Amino acid sequence: MFAALVLSGCSRPSQRAEEPADYLPQTLVMGTGEENGTVWQAGFAVANVINHTVPGIHVAVEPSKGSSVNAANVAGGTWDLAVISGDTAYDALYGENGFQEDAVGNLCVLAACYQEVSGWAALKESGLTMVHELRGKIISSGPAASRTELASDAAFHVLGIDENNTEIYSDGLSDSTGHVKKKTADAAHGFAPVPLAAHEQLSTEQETVFLSYTEEELDRILDGEPRYFKTAIPAGTYSGQENEIPTFGVKVLLCAGKDMDPDLAYEIARAMDLNGPVYTADVPFMSMVQDKQFLCRDLPIPLHEGAERYYRELGYLIN
Repeated sequence: MFAALVLSGCSRPSQRAEEPADYLPQTLVMGTGEENGTVWQAGFAVANVINHTVPGIHVAVEPSKGSSVNAANVAGGTWDLAVISGDTAYDALYGENGFQEDAVGNLCVLAACYQEVSGWAALKESGLTMVHELRGKIISSGPAASRTELASDAAFHVLGIDENNTEIYSDGLSDSTGHVKKKTADAAHGFAPVPLAAHEQLSTEQETVFLSYTEEELDRILDGEPRYFKTAIPAGTYSGQENEIPTFGVKVLLCAGKDMDPDLAYEIARAMDLNGPVYTADVPFMSMVQDKQFLCRDLPIPLHEGAERYYRELGYLIN
């Protein structure tokens, strides 16, 4: 579907001017993720935004093995753009968590594309409502060494949950929710765009609750942790979920090298603002691009100077 949108020249409204038939656009190569995966889908949607909005530019989408590869390829000049998770972008730029030997100091942001959030699911009959109530329970925090487990650990450090007082498994989300469904575990953690398919299925099959963090807990989790930002799971995301769920997450970013022409960076930021909601409308997990502040605030690494100029001119950034 996404490839078809890129190739078809959809008849949706855009801000792009018409070009002569013999005009050859500049091609920018964008790294994404594994074919048909979430990052790959997001990359095609972003390519649509730029291709239909920025005169003289064509974005060619490349699959990849993920954010770490994307960061290295942008820094090395192999790719012009890439979709990169904010936590990986932070580690790459500042030389942490696997990038100590090879920090990617050339990386910056053009716009935030979507969010991945911490979501804990439990059966309603458990009586659980808050994440801190998981202490002493049987839970699954996410696959070992995964970004899901790292997010769990960030929360557990604040909430006083560890393997000494809680039975913690390192299962994938499908297995985790299966354990919750069979009542062999009390809660399952996911860290991904919402709605998570496994949580969605659980909530349609059994009465399910999604656990909240308090504002004070979120402030403590985010204190000194620039990879994450405060967010929420909107009410109605899952069956029976009537209230918004306060939580934290990471932004997935459209990144470029700092050496990108500032005027081009400006135009790409403008494209994401003007036509992001149009050409991502068929990608539900990208709905946050409609929020002007989401595009450019609470970022783990700096904006490109050209993109920052655009957001300041429009008043989205004040300080």
